[in-house]
Amino acid sequence: MAEPVNHHVLLIENPNGRRKCDLNNEAHSFEEPHRLTLGYECLKSPDIDMMIMRALGFPFEHNRASRDVFIDVQFENIESVWNCDYVSGGRLVLSPTGKITPYHDVSVIKDAAKKGMARALDAGMKKPLLVIENVVNFPDGQLVGILGALEAMYVPLQIRELKDSKNFIHIGFHSDEKITEAFEKIVRNALALERSRIFARDIAGGDPERMAPAKIVEYVKNSFAGDTNISVNVMEDQEVIAKEYPLLAAVSRAANNVERHKARVVEIHYNPSIPSRVIETLLLVGKGVTYDTGGADVKISGRMAGMSRDKSGAAAVAGFLKACSILKPPHLKVTGILCLCRNSIGEDSYVADELLVSRSGKSVRVTNTDAEGRLAMADSLFKCSEIALKELNPHIYTIATLTGHARACYGNYTAAMDNHSAKATNHSGKLLFSGSRMAEGIEVSTVRAEDLAINNGKCKGDDLVQYDTDAKYRNHQLAAGFLIKVGGVEENNIKYTHLDIAGGAGCFPEEPTAVPILTLCHAHKVLTM
Repeated sequence: MAEPVNHHVLLIENPNGRRKCDLNNEAHSFEEPHRLTLGYECLKSPDIDMMIMRALGFPFEHNRASRDVFIDVQFENIESVWNCDYVSGGRLVLSPTGKITPYHDVSVIKDAAKKGMARALDAGMKKPLLVIENVVNFPDGQLVGILGALEAMYVPLQIRELKDSKNFIHIGFHSDEKITEAFEKIVRNALALERSRIFARDIAGGDPERMAPAKIVEYVKNSFAGDTNISVNVMEDQEVIAKEYPLLAAVSRAANNVERHKARVVEIHYNPSIPSRVIETLLLVGKGVTYDTGGADVKISGRMAGMSRDKSGAAAVAGFLKACSILKPPHLKVTGILCLCRNSIGEDSYVADELLVSRSGKSVRVTNTDAEGRLAMADSLFKCSEIALKELNPHIYTIATLTGHARACYGNYTAAMDNHSAKATNHSGKLLFSGSRMAEGIEVSTVRAEDLAINNGKCKGDDLVQYDTDAKYRNHQLAAGFLIKVGGVEENNIKYTHLDIAGGAGCFPEEPTAVPILTLCHAHKVLTM
């Protein structure tokens, strides 16, 4: 059957808050939309499309294939506010998931809850009650749904500081008629995770001045003040940074004439109350480039806008430590290192062709100053590999908005890459599983021998090249290969995973997503069970 040429608008409404499932359609001119009154209880019907067909006058003989030609009910695009006299406040927001197929994951729950809460706030609701029943076969559907709704309530830090922008008075959560301990735990976990994500979003989303390196240090210290399980150490002596973090110091050179822009290295340590219960040690390094101009290889054609988000990796590391400080996992010992700097342009900019000597002692030939992220993290990664030798069951992460290639390959998902030690435990596969449970998309990417070999020095005597400018493929994998070679994780057989969050961190002007905090919390059992 040919596609119908003419299309007509059907407006579904319930202006008087009718509860009973009945349909009422009125005569109208062709130029006007077809108006259909639909009672609340109709929405429970699995055959709502057939009911609408009947209201429109289509005969019963139409089979489903024919109906699909004539009508397409797109509930996923509808977040409706209904007048409803039998609920508190008199208004009800319906935010359906749309059709769920075997290819969907729990993100459909998150998206529906987020859109519904956003619609409620737009309608002026100040005391929303979120009804989030576990009706779909997603094990963490309720937790993810609550997180989606809370995400819609986020107000950026600088807006909060400028004015009273609180968009609600309080929020309630409802699941079943009887309060259960399991649902209370879900709510507590959601609130703890959202506090952690707010902390990360504030850092990642702050503009280049509000979240300059010195300002991030201040914000982190204030946030963790009073946490007995957390200690914060800050390295800001530029001579010491030049000696112990030489690659980071090179990136930061042009910014050193502005005090608040100077590089800082922030170490955040979480230690549980009973050290004997620790069974795993996590060491996380986050890229914290507060603004990336590209340096001497300056970004052009408008590509510099949004580069204040280049600190999202450091923000995620800080957010994960915040989650640990709140939920207090007894089995983890965690160290997070924020590599804070600004890749500025100036007379003292580091430039291509310079030969730098890293903390590991390996020489690195600079080829592109806009590939600064791997240099900013390299020395801290090597320090973590030294620390790991003394710790129980260590696992090292680097988290960074590192390459546009990762986003080109995987869209809004995070690329996870293991070295051979982590791959032996299928660690990225576990992260993929946890990401699917928590609505944070993870894609597993394999680091191959050629991804390490391409980073070998090209000039006589050079150990490594920062970036092979002739490389046309596998750019996010070869970046991981560089970090593996410069970071000392291979020599010491330490489990290491690199997470390139360039696609998943949230692109300007959208709000930062705070990935991969939820995935890490799920994978390493930070949540209260």
